[in-house]
Amino acid sequence: MAPTREMSLETKERIVKLLEEGNPSRMVAKDVGCSQSAVSKIWTKYKQHGMVVKAKRTGRPRKTSKRQDKQLKAICLENRKSTTKQMKHKWEEVGVNVCDRTVRNRLKEMGFQYRKAKRKPALTPKHKRTRLQWAKERQSWTVDDWMKVVFSDESRICIGQGDDQGAGLKENTKQW
Repeated sequence: MAPTREMSLETKERIVKLLEEGNPSRMVAKDVGCSQSAVSKIWTKYKQHGMVVKAKRTGRPRKTSKRQDKQLKAICLENRKSTTKQMKHKWEEVGVNVCDRTVRNRLKEMGFQYRKAKRKPALTPKHKRTRLQWAKERQSWTVDDWMKVVFSDESRICIGQGDDQGAGLKENTKQW
């Protein structure tokens, strides 16, 4: 079942006021923009309690506190490439006993996503030939010639197989 939107306290008070003025529930429902049964339920609760109150929430209480969630975030930021199982075990060392699913849920709430790193492609035979040619052309250069060159590219190069950096967690705001 889809979650329903909770009616604001002001709207509930407006419903009670309109009903106390003698307006029919059908007209009040149409005026406020809700169902007639919702108007009826609010009116019944008002008559029982004498005021419009928010219902106490039911459901399972949260397993972790805000402090424990901060501990998990610190564990995650220590090593983003660690798995949720590894994070769970580190979290258990601190004294928080939860399942893997809870760890994933908390990380998702904090805005972390598990992403696979971009692959660094292997050098093709053409790349190797052009690099060798470039090196041979500059083989006889002196130190003074090399001092005029600025190497600004710091990309990683893999001669054999492509380089797969693995996967890790990233925050939604940061690029991986």
